[in-house]
Amino acid sequence: MLTIRKKIKTKSPGFSPGLAFAVLLLLLTSLALLGGSQVRPQAAWTETEIKNLASNYEYCLFDGSRYRLKDGQYEAGTGLDDYVSLKLAALAVGDLNADGPPEAAVILVSNFGGSGSFYELTVLVNRGGDWQQTNNLELGDRVEVKELVITDGEIRLNLLVPGPDDPSCCPSQPKSLLFRLVAGRLQLLT
Repeated sequence: MLTIRKKIKTKSPGFSPGLAFAVLLLLLTSLALLGGSQVRPQAAWTETEIKNLASNYEYCLFDGSRYRLKDGQYEAGTGLDDYVSLKLAALAVGDLNADGPPEAAVILVSNFGGSGSFYELTVLVNRGGDWQQTNNLELGDRVEVKELVITDGEIRLNLLVPGPDDPSCCPSQPKSLLFRLVAGRLQLLT
């Protein structure tokens, strides 16, 4: 004798595929934010978020050393042999590669235990939501940044540099510099 059984579909109480997907999406987003992920959709970054990213980014300096800032600074060591201080001295946000989303022009100042404070300019470029640092350009020792702006795809920097009769501590000679990203690399124009 042949018995036919009909399978009855039942729903688990409280289960919804749409709700499960929403919870999974929320969990993945939370994990990415808590883990310090620097990858997000290109257009989603606000100026405030870019400034926060730049203040907590791991930078490669002109000499190849790498340091992660926390709230715009890094400091370690106690003596001349191991001391390092790195600070975010200035920041400007704007589109430098004509792709729409903004980049961040960043001036870093480093000190390695001596009297010098060495300034460098670099750019954080948004490549599809993945932020990458360009090359660094040295600006000098103990300069004074007056203005850093991005206008029409160019970085304009006004600063004071030591004049011929200035002590190293006290720059007084105004200098204006213009930079542009060319093929993904930062270049001095004037």
